[in-house]
Amino acid sequence: MGLLDDIFGRRRRETTGNVATQNVPQQQPPGPNQGAPSQFDSKFIDGVNQRITSTENEISKINNALDGAKRSISDIRTELDVIKENVKMVVSLYEMVSKKFNPFMDTTPEEIKEITDALREEIHEVELLVRSAINDLRELYGTPDVDGLVSEIEPEVDEDDQ
Repeated sequence: MGLLDDIFGRRRRETTGNVATQNVPQQQPPGPNQGAPSQFDSKFIDGVNQRITSTENEISKINNALDGAKRSISDIRTELDVIKENVKMVVSLYEMVSKKFNPFMDTTPEEIKEITDALREEIHEVELLVRSAINDLRELYGTPDVDGLVSEIEPEVDEDDQ
């Protein structure tokens, strides 16, 4: 505290000088509270005022930067909420599409299943009738049964050999 030491040192010297010359009325130089400040006091006050001014400027800059950061954080939060909603929509759309076109999921209604099962049975019966008719025609016209001949010639294959 170099600046304050000079001020307090001067006051101590003045007060000790006043004690020695108490009987002699002397006029004290004006102190910081007694009139015009001395040159040193005004330099000190000017320095403190400059520091206060620069600190106020820095604080206002920091406040502006903080307000800008708050706005950008608010904008980021808003954008994040929009992104969350978009992701939810995409996921729900994916689920709808995958349920509709997933080959591993059977989503056909029961009525359609019954109709297709009945059609399969009828097709199987028609296949049997067609095979029977072909076999009957072969017997009538003397056409050899190629499938029967091949099956007789081929040795029976065991299931263990496969």
